[in-house]
Amino acid sequence: MEQENKSSFGEKLKAWGKFFISPYFIKNICIYVGTIILFFVIVIQCLKWYTRHNEQISVPAVENMSIAEAEKLIRDRGLVPQVIDCTYTSTVKPGTIIPGGQQPTAGYAVKKGRTIYLTYMAYSKEPTTLPNIVGESIETVKSELARCGLIVGKITDRDGKYKNKLIEVRYKGAAISFGHQLHKGDIVDLVVDNGKESEDSDNTPTIETSVDEEEF
Repeated sequence: MEQENKSSFGEKLKAWGKFFISPYFIKNICIYVGTIILFFVIVIQCLKWYTRHNEQISVPAVENMSIAEAEKLIRDRGLVPQVIDCTYTSTVKPGTIIPGGQQPTAGYAVKKGRTIYLTYMAYSKEPTTLPNIVGESIETVKSELARCGLIVGKITDRDGKYKNKLIEVRYKGAAISFGHQLHKGDIVDLVVDNGKESEDSDNTPTIETSVDEEEF
């Protein structure tokens, strides 16, 4: 009986051995191993793509560069340049990106494909018009002139009734009025009311006269 059992066990081992070396088993085990390898390769590639997708890019410094140079450098970094405005001043070379004329600023970390907004120096002054500001407070005047791109120069005062109100705007020594054509960056001088005329009138003494009830 024991001999029959040993013989049966030996035959089973031989059968299993033949199965493990059979083309069918080898084919399936290769498919299984290949599937696992392919799965890990796909996972690794997806992780690499995800890492690059969220990669932070440092915005390049393009101030004082020409528009063409700035745009090329920005594109080389995988970013998108867009010119949105221009200004004028005699201290910066025309056709170049002005100081502070890039947003986001140089060194700022952004994602690939981010738009970088640029402001360049115009080749000529941009025209503007003097707003209607006579009679306004000096704070309002300064705000309106800045909005129009004009620069406040010398401020002088003149006697008047309404303190801190604008009396006159002057350009190159001559008085100018509402609607006068200027250029952004031009310097205008202001004449402001000091209110002394009103103070003088308040301090003028009054003379009281009395009429006798009975004349002789």
